[in-house]
Amino acid sequence: MKWKNTVLSAGMALAITNPAYAGSEIETLITMLHENGMVSEAQYGRLMAELEQNKTQAAEEKAIVEQKLAEATKPSDVEVTIDKGINIKTRDEKFTSKIGGRVQADAAAYGGEPDMGDGTEIRRARLYIQGTMYHDWGYKLQYDFVDTGSAGIKDAYLSYTGFDNLELKAGNFKDPFSLQEQTSSKFISFMERGLPSAFAAGRHIGVMASTRHQHWTLAGGLFGDTVSAKGGAEDEGWGAGTRATWAPVNNQADVIHLGLGLNYRETGGTNAARFKQQAESHISGINIVDTATIAAVNDFYKVGAEIATVQGPFSAQAEYITTSVNRDSGNDLDFDGWYAQAGYFLTGESRQYKNGKFGGITPKGNVGDGGIGAWELALRYSTIDLNDAEIEGGEADSVTLGVNWYPAPTLRFSANYVDVLDVDGGTNDGDEPSVFQVRSQWAF
Repeated sequence: MKWKNTVLSAGMALAITNPAYAGSEIETLITMLHENGMVSEAQYGRLMAELEQNKTQAAEEKAIVEQKLAEATKPSDVEVTIDKGINIKTRDEKFTSKIGGRVQADAAAYGGEPDMGDGTEIRRARLYIQGTMYHDWGYKLQYDFVDTGSAGIKDAYLSYTGFDNLELKAGNFKDPFSLQEQTSSKFISFMERGLPSAFAAGRHIGVMASTRHQHWTLAGGLFGDTVSAKGGAEDEGWGAGTRATWAPVNNQADVIHLGLGLNYRETGGTNAARFKQQAESHISGINIVDTATIAAVNDFYKVGAEIATVQGPFSAQAEYITTSVNRDSGNDLDFDGWYAQAGYFLTGESRQYKNGKFGGITPKGNVGDGGIGAWELALRYSTIDLNDAEIEGGEADSVTLGVNWYPAPTLRFSANYVDVLDVDGGTNDGDEPSVFQVRSQWAF
């Protein structure tokens, strides 16, 4: 019987120490021993009970291990990526956020008249956060640290996109007007916008509805005043604006764009307006054309026409803007301006176009990855006329030559030479200033 005890001991040891094995061959072995009379009824019952207990224990231990493994390898509910900004989103994409910004550092040297001091400045230093909540709600808050107080608030709005191809927006943002104004300062072809930027609609607190499609866009809104306006005892001004664009051709490197914008503003208690412009440079702070404050202004409206194209590495755009000023007393006034510009990428890139405006540049080969970045040459002619009736704000024409280097999608270095051909009228009558300026830009 010694050998029986040995078999039983071996079987029990295997049943206890190897429960996975016990669930199959051990159970068969014990049954065979019982059937051959080598294991008593009592021994058989005890062995089968112990085997079942080991099975249960093994299953519980396996479940615990699998649970701990699942918890250890479970992906986070939040995904963070870094690509032209810090992007954060939940796995179900119910909530998304992006943190971005830009820093533009400029230097300029001036020649000719009027006297303008050479210098440097941080042109813009902005941070923003934007994203979505519960899929359909959007938000953006952007602050420029170059300005102070409420003047530093740029975009600050909520939006709703729950309707098909329709966005509703409320807060502080740009009026829908002008191609060069709707295109971010990060992506314009020159360091500064052309002379007709004197007629820019700017940002105001308001509400707007817009729809965007591959070949056309339409936006319209009602607006109060700026975030820094203080009405006091008088009503603030208000306005309305709309812009429509049509792109009959809109492919990756082949675009034809047409646009029309209308903008109206009632002056409110200020009962005044002013239009001014620098020499397509910002550091000196000196205006070469300036109407000064025009009194007795009830309202004014602007009309802007746009045309642009992208043909591979070549791009061109032009705008004409006219502004009509209605006064309670004195002559009504009409001012206007236009520009035309062209650019060419020596390295073969194309300007990106989407939703009726231009976007950033992605070099074909980044510096650091074996490439030389993207190189662009640009030329612009712009003109503005702020002379009408008794108002002599001045008329100016300028030519600007620009070179842009994009080592990587988030970096840009620019050099501009601006030659103001002549100023006719106003306090700078006869002046012909020139500017050489450079910029380094980090935008993410």
